[in-house]
Amino acid sequence: MQGRDILAVDVGTTAFKMGVFSPELEKRCEASRRYDVHVYDRGKADIEPEKWWQALGECCREVRPFLASVGVVSFSVTTPGLTPMSADGSALGRAILFFDGRSHAQARAIREAVGEDKFLRETCNLPVSGGSTLCSILWIRDHQPEVWQAAAMFGHTNTYMVKRFTGRWAIDPSTVSITGLYNTWRHDLTWNKDVLRLAGLAEERLPPLMHSYDAAGPILPEVADELGLPRDCTVLCGGNDAVLAALSGGLTEPGDINIICGTCDITNACVDTPVASPNFNVRCHVIPGRWVTFFVLNTGGKALEWFHSVFCREMSEEQFYDQYAPRVLLDFLNGPDLERREAELPVYVPFLGGCRYTLEQMTASFRNVTLETTRDDMLVSVVRGNAEYHGQHLREVGRLIQLGRRVMTSGGGAKLRGSLEARRRWTGDFEYGYQDQSSLVGAAMLGQFHLSGKYRKAAAVVQ
Repeated sequence: MQGRDILAVDVGTTAFKMGVFSPELEKRCEASRRYDVHVYDRGKADIEPEKWWQALGECCREVRPFLASVGVVSFSVTTPGLTPMSADGSALGRAILFFDGRSHAQARAIREAVGEDKFLRETCNLPVSGGSTLCSILWIRDHQPEVWQAAAMFGHTNTYMVKRFTGRWAIDPSTVSITGLYNTWRHDLTWNKDVLRLAGLAEERLPPLMHSYDAAGPILPEVADELGLPRDCTVLCGGNDAVLAALSGGLTEPGDINIICGTCDITNACVDTPVASPNFNVRCHVIPGRWVTFFVLNTGGKALEWFHSVFCREMSEEQFYDQYAPRVLLDFLNGPDLERREAELPVYVPFLGGCRYTLEQMTASFRNVTLETTRDDMLVSVVRGNAEYHGQHLREVGRLIQLGRRVMTSGGGAKLRGSLEARRRWTGDFEYGYQDQSSLVGAAMLGQFHLSGKYRKAAAVVQ
């Protein structure tokens, strides 16, 4: 496969992107599609996996002339995207997304059964609704017994895509390490058998574990013909979009920091030893001997979408994001008597989509709103509340490890003019930079790792 191009596929929460890259990561083309997720019934959040495949087909048709040179297909995926599947890979229901709030009762029950100390010591994460596959699987068992009985496999977004591409099952540590099911501390491609036993979940109903850059199998001939790809393509397992975004921003050494500003906001710090806490997650990196602290605000960019739809509905998206929001932020941050004006702002509690780190169903709120409070004040308060929330995480991690001074940002929210100035004031006094479309580039880097054999020997040593 040396010399062949890489098709990088980024299955995001609300949008699909793909691009063809050279082995040296020169981007030859790109295509994207948006899709809607279902948010309903006071906290449920899911999507039909078929939407991912439909977006893939449309994008492949758009860039078809560039696909003939592809030798490797690699995935960056929203995680978990838990999908119950039949033996042939057909989805038996919608994929449950990371900000889903249906399984708080299951999270509480399994914590009591296993013990929080054991979860933190071995899996490095406490099960929570949505973000933890384990809780969503148990919710299916309790509320959809017909799906529970019929499911041959419970997999993530990349499991579903790889199965469609190759007919084989696969999953990787970067996507399963916060599930409560994986031995994240050991990071040795094994499930935690004690948790499986106490959850009543057979290991055979979980996909085989492999590294993100490893080959899951060759593409099926009929899929190659459907998508316009060569029949000799190799399909990789793929990895978590946030970890791959961090990878492409250079987050590889202990103390490196990355903030991803998308539908949700995610702050990562790279560590060479897990530092488990009930206040954040720990993910396995896609490279051996590294983990990342993983701190999520479920509604980062989504909070701005909400603000636009509720307070600024007379504006188009372009007017809101390109004109109104930047003007409000920069006028505030560059205005006179900043300390006094900030003290008069409402206080925004940033849990529109709940919180990953509590068993309660958290909600957002504004405090200190008066008759003098303006729409502009409310917007600045939302941005400040989001930024300060991530600052709390960096202060906690900074007490555990030595953090660097540079923070690499990525995602659409980081493009908003004024956002980096807001981060500097309210997240922490770091040096902030930006990298475009980083999760897509991260997926392409997996392809490059596979082609070069990089990290394969190191992974064997670590294990």
